[in-house]
Amino acid sequence: MKPVVIKVGGGALAGGALGDVPGVLESGRKVALVHGGGLQLTRMLGALGLPTRFHEGLRVTEAGTLEVAEMVFAGSVNKALARELSAMGVPAAGISGTDGPTLLVEPVPELGRVGEVKRVETGLVQALWAGGFVPVVAPLGLGPEGAYNVNADAAAAALAVGVGAEHLLLLTDVDGLLRDGSPVCSLVPDECEEYVASGLAAGGMVPKLRAAAEAARGGVRARIINGNREGALAAAIAGEAVGTLISEGVVA
Repeated sequence: MKPVVIKVGGGALAGGALGDVPGVLESGRKVALVHGGGLQLTRMLGALGLPTRFHEGLRVTEAGTLEVAEMVFAGSVNKALARELSAMGVPAAGISGTDGPTLLVEPVPELGRVGEVKRVETGLVQALWAGGFVPVVAPLGLGPEGAYNVNADAAAAALAVGVGAEHLLLLTDVDGLLRDGSPVCSLVPDECEEYVASGLAAGGMVPKLRAAAEAARGGVRARIINGNREGALAAAIAGEAVGTLISEGVVA
């Protein structure tokens, strides 16, 4: 069975879809998690008197804030999630995309010290899988000037393609991409940008749709699902029509 890559926020895992992870592992699938942590970073920047700015749903990372981002993402958030997974009986190992290195990036000039993933080296992730661990990956990449902030959705999509995953599951707090209050069942990649252009997808949904489209073009079935719903992850892997599926020529 091909691996599953799951993108989660930076908050607590208990009581939601990730309760399915032990069962997924028992089925023989390899699992990797990529996490965000934007709320925690915003709080820390505010406490330090540093500004927070976004451009098309992506955080602008000035050189002076990158050290804070690395401390929050690769430090407190990453280790807290790894500990919580361990408490659920899931052997987890926290790393960042700079370790290995795993995520190799090029700068996105208009966003400051933000990187776009150009290459994925899977050696460290494969080694952790071989040891029986679930990699928990912080959204940082290695570029020409050292560490770069990477949008977590984009990082998860790149990793999913890089490891040849069958599924990319983007967990959020709504039931997928919503239209008239109901989730859109399925999209092909080119339709994602149409939803962005129309304004029906806005804020944090924009990078999720774009990441899902990139994963789908790389041969991965991507779904945006509600991470607060128990059983949603297992249902998505089983092919049930939950959330919004983005895939090349496949209908949910």
